[in-house]
Parts: sequence; C-alpha cells; structure tokens
Amino acid sequence: MRKMAVFGKILSFFMMVTIFFSMSSVANAAPKGEPIVIGAITNLSAPYGASLKASMEIAVDDINASGGILGRPVKLVIEDWKRQVPLALAAYRKLVMNDKCVAVFTEGSEGVPALQEEGAKLFESYPHIQMAQYASSDDLTLETVGKNYDKYKFFFRGFSNMYTQYTPALNMWQVYRDVVKAKKIALIIEDIAYTRTMVNGKKGLNSYPPYKQFLESKGFEIVLLTQVAAQEKMFLPTFELVAKSGAQLMVWAGAYANHQTVAKQWQESAAKDIDIISFSGASGYKNFIDMTNGGGLGWIAQFPEINIPYTPKSLPFLKKLEAKGVGLMVSSYIGYDGPFVIKAAIEKTKNPKDVLGIIKFLETTPVQQAFWLWQFDKYHDPVYGYPYFTCVYGQHQGPDKFVVVFPEQIRKITNPKDKFIPVKKLREMNK
Repeated sequence: MRKMAVFGKILSFFMMVTIFFSMSSVANAAPKGEPIVIGAITNLSAPYGASLKASMEIAVDDINASGGILGRPVKLVIEDWKRQVPLALAAYRKLVMNDKCVAVFTEGSEGVPALQEEGAKLFESYPHIQMAQYASSDDLTLETVGKNYDKYKFFFRGFSNMYTQYTPALNMWQVYRDVVKAKKIALIIEDIAYTRTMVNGKKGLNSYPPYKQFLESKGFEIVLLTQVAAQEKMFLPTFELVAKSGAQLMVWAGAYANHQTVAKQWQESAAKDIDIISFSGASGYKNFIDMTNGGGLGWIAQFPEINIPYTPKSLPFLKKLEAKGVGLMVSSYIGYDGPFVIKAAIEKTKNPKDVLGIIKFLETTPVQQAFWLWQFDKYHDPVYGYPYFTCVYGQHQGPDKFVVVFPEQIRKITNPKDKFIPVKKLREMNK
C-alpha cells in the first residue's frame, strides 16, 4: 500500500509537470515580435464595406489565435475612402509607406485604377501586394499584368470583372435556362460603369459581345433591352414594358439600384408574376422579404446570404460574422479568406519581405480556407468554376426561407430538398 501511495504521488507529480509544460507551450504559441501588417481601403458606410471590415477582423483574430504568421502577430489597418478617389490615394500611401503593409485590399471601379497606378509607382521602394475587388474593367488585369507584367506584377483581383457574367466556367446563363426554364428574357441594365461592357461588349484581348448577343448565342430570345439610372426610384414604367414584352424572366443587371424599392413596386406591377434575377445588392440579404414588406418573395439573388458549408470552416466563420451584426456579401469571401491566402504565401517564402516570392506563390498555388479554392491565372484574375471561385444563386421562398437554387452541386450540400419555385406559384402559396 505504501509503495502504491508513493507511486501515486510520483504519478501526480509528473501529471502536474506535464500540464505545466503543456500550458507553457500553449502560452509560447502566442504570436510575438514585430507585427505583419495587412491593410484595407473600403467604404465603411456601405454594407459591403462593413462586411469586408468585419470579415477581415475575424480572419486576423483567427490567425493570431492560431499563432500568427511565422510566430508573429498580424495587425489589421482599415481606412475609409468614402468613395472619394483622393481619400483612397492618401490612404493607400499611408498603408504602404507608413504602416508598411505587406498586402492592401482595395475596392471600387473608380478607386482601384488610380490605386493600381499608385501601387506601380510605390512598388520598387515599398514592395507589397494589392488585392482588388469590385473593379469591373477587364483592362485592369488584361492590359496591365497581361502586357506589362514587370510594372504591375504586384496587382491581383479577388473579385470581379465584367467577364464574370460571361465566362463559361460559371455558366450563369444556365440559371435562366435550366432552373427558371425561361426562353424569353427582359434584360434590364443599370446605367453605371460596371455594366458598360455588358452593353457594348469588348474588343481586343479576351473579346466578347454585348450581353444581349451573348444570350442570343445560347438560344434565348431577348424581348426587351432597357436601361435604368443608378439612382432611379420609379420602376413601374419599366415593369409595364416587361409585362408587355412577353418576357418569362427579368434579368436585373447592376449593383446600385435600391432593390427594396424595386421589389415593392414589382409586387404591385403588371409584371409581378414574372420571375426576376439580380446580380448584386440588398436582394442578397436573408431578411430581404421583411425589408420589402413581402415584395421580395420569389426574387433570385446572386451571392445570397445563406450559410453554405463549402468547407468545415465555413459555418464557424459565418456564425462569427452574424454575431458582429454584419451581413454576408461578396466582400465577405475575400475578406475572410484573403488574409489566409497571404498567410500561406508568407509561410511558404518564410519571409514577409520576400514579395516576389509571395507573388510567385499566388501565381502557382491554390489556397482554400473557409470557401472555394483561390487560384489566380496568368492575368492575376481568380480562376472561376467550382471548386474554384463559384457564383451561387438563392431564391427567397418565404420570410425565413432563403434557399440555394444554383449551381446544383452547391444546392445539394446546402438544401437538397429545396428547389426553385416560380414566383407566381409562391405568391399563390403565400396568400
């Protein structure tokens, strides 16, 4: 018995020592040293800006909680450009020159071209990466990285160019044909910079026709093509034109129209039983039906605020984002995954100052964190098509029911029992 007691004390001692060293090793895992700085320039007053900020904050917290990058902490610096290019330029210089950011996330069709040129001037003295989004012009990559690689090699685009509406890798036109089963389409295009290529097409490198001609080449009949102003508030005349056209589907292309107003007028219009699909905006929010007093019923939206389990890390992040009171938007994906992509590149090069090595990593190595695989092509645009960057459509089928309807492989892992329902049927079901 005495030997057993002695043995027990010895065992307890070693257990205490083991616990102590385990706790010490956990403590030692905390990042130390000079921070590795990542910056972002966004419009904080816009929903996508708030979502980008919150997503990057969560990413940096998660990275630091797991030991940082190369054992060093990550610091995030956010600047608000208020959609004013001079403010964006000043913020960019501050982040690159003063804060010594290894990567800066930027946005906007107005801001990014100016920031790209500023980055080219600064790169030799202040090597860094620029990761841009919401910049629609193809020329930002095709005519810069594609034709003058040495000058613009620091520049990558996380999302999006106008070609994303056309690229066969995403096959978004299949939503119209295979999901909605429409042949006659009313094409409503907002009069903004983002849609100019959609209206005029693109010549030269990577050329493609106007969206109308593109859809016609896929077998659709475009029964109406019309434009609306970005700040327009009265859409009933447009809906009257749609109703008279015989359209089976409205494709609302743009990013700035007030979808709440559009939806409220849609449900009262002659076109209320004609299905609608939009590219961006508030229609992607899960509470869109409540926001529109029921007007959003049946609406199909791109990049919906739906908890899609792309990977085991998707839902934990989305819960954190929801806890911050911020909605999921396209900016959320690159906002959360982007810092992890930079982390993977730095850990491969073993040196955050080896920006040329980081660039080579981004050009050659796919990275996956919470969502799809991030991989960049020779022009530094993302590779499109599941399991790479993919485009999801969701339909509002009730106040608490927002379901994925496309692509099929995402629908099956998210809501396998739910499919698209025509708006006319939904309105009858919800009377």
